[in-house]
Amino acid sequence: MLIQRKILSSCVMTMLVCACSSTPVPASKAAPTPSERLSGLQTPPPGEFATLVVTRDEGFYGSACDTVLSVDGKEVGRLRSGEVARFYAKPGAIILGAQTSAMCLGGLKEREVRLPPASTVRYRISIDSSGGLDLSPTAF
Repeated sequence: MLIQRKILSSCVMTMLVCACSSTPVPASKAAPTPSERLSGLQTPPPGEFATLVVTRDEGFYGSACDTVLSVDGKEVGRLRSGEVARFYAKPGAIILGAQTSAMCLGGLKEREVRLPPASTVRYRISIDSSGGLDLSPTAF
């Protein structure tokens, strides 16, 4: 009887931990971020430009908080669970940042992103079961 309880308890804990991490969602299936939560880089600049597509994973963990997205230290949008946003920038290197809003865990993650002319570069925001926020390139 004690062994069965330990096995059941272990199974329940495993399911809870797995259910807490976020799951990638393809940009084509993600909900567009409403324009009122987008604050920069929404219009292609004159001349050559690149498109940056950022998708936030979906899932319960961290879903109560927005993820604040920045480019070169300036806020450009706030994404919620399962949303995608498109940004337009001049080609070259940028610093892409993501951090949770309010009192949520996650901290700030920054990545140098190279934007070749006439390209589409995709990144995803994920949150793991320990509350760690990540910003990484993606094929989604």
